[in-house]
Amino acid sequence: MALYRIAPAAPADAPIIHDIQMRAFAQEGRLSGTTQILPLLEEIASIENHIRTQTVMTARDGVRVIGSARGIADGSVCTLRGVSVDLSHQGQGIGAALVGAVEGAHPGVARFELRTNTLVAGNVQFYERRGYHV
Repeated sequence: MALYRIAPAAPADAPIIHDIQMRAFAQEGRLSGTTQILPLLEEIASIENHIRTQTVMTARDGVRVIGSARGIADGSVCTLRGVSVDLSHQGQGIGAALVGAVEGAHPGVARFELRTNTLVAGNVQFYERRGYHV
């Protein structure tokens, strides 16, 4: 049984989503040798805007946000991005649940696309296991 729940983000969640994203993607940056990763350059205001205008799902341990993922819809295509889970909660299926929640929020979408760092083997494996072509 999952000890977390998946729910849509609220604008007040943006700072903690940003914090989790920064820590998770900093590790990814170290693995790939670059800090020029979109999530590391993003500001809280951008996350707030996505929460208001697009799909942003969170994983919560009680009331505390422990992960998030976004779906940026444009017509019949939805781009999955910003999947990040607090480092202390990784490896528990939370990222997969977040991806599933974003996909489930867009039943009419013909195709999902993905933004991920292909220099990190774990990213490639994670998404390929879910049917994405990386």
